[in-house]
Amino acid sequence: MSDYSFSDEAIQDLDDICEYIARRNSKAASKLFDNIRKKCKLVADFPSMGKNYGRLAPNLRGFIVDDYIVFYYPRENGINITRVVGGYRDLESLFSDE
Repeated sequence: MSDYSFSDEAIQDLDDICEYIARRNSKAASKLFDNIRKKCKLVADFPSMGKNYGRLAPNLRGFIVDDYIVFYYPRENGINITRVVGGYRDLESLFSDE
């Protein structure tokens, strides 16, 4: 069975996003978090289904949930989620350090 894990940066991203949304609507924040977890489970079983973001970093892939991109690296038995960011962010600068 495949699984997924979050990097420290991805955990911080999720905390920041959900905290921001929860200020106005706690149910919406909870729903977003649940939707991201559901999609992570699905993608962990089929790691190549995400979009290829190799132009940003080698082997990087991603998928969209609402207005957010969940970036991950495939591994033998699932995926490692590296970042969760708004699609409006400057993606090139986000991964320029890696």
